[in-house]
Amino acid sequence: MTMSTDASEQPKKRWGRLIALGCGALAALIAVFVAIVFLFVWRATAGPEEVIQGFLASAGAGDYAAAHEHFCAPLKEEQSLADFTATVETNTQLFQVKDTSFTERSIDLAGAELAGTVTLERGTKVPASFKLVKENDDWKLISYNIGS
Repeated sequence: MTMSTDASEQPKKRWGRLIALGCGALAALIAVFVAIVFLFVWRATAGPEEVIQGFLASAGAGDYAAAHEHFCAPLKEEQSLADFTATVETNTQLFQVKDTSFTERSIDLAGAELAGTVTLERGTKVPASFKLVKENDDWKLISYNIGS
């Protein structure tokens, strides 16, 4: 009695399909996990991003006192309102921001960090990074760097 090759290949094909199906399911689970982590970090950094947007909008509009209110207490001590005003007036173009794009975001118990680029009103993109801490349940800037 001879066995046909079709019958012996059936179990191999079945195992091959099961392995492919398992790999596909694993890839889908990994993609879902990555998406959930991404969305969590994105939503968790929404508050800090709003503070940054408010800071940039106030500074760009010339409301230096409102921009300075986005600073935490240690940064206010390090950079007084007069010093901040002088910094902005010396580098006005860096505070005329049209858009932001944060490609690096992190948040933990110590604070939040966002880094990426800001697009200036004249169209130039420059690097920017911001560090924030919680102060009395509000996000406040502890440091910022625009253009270098």
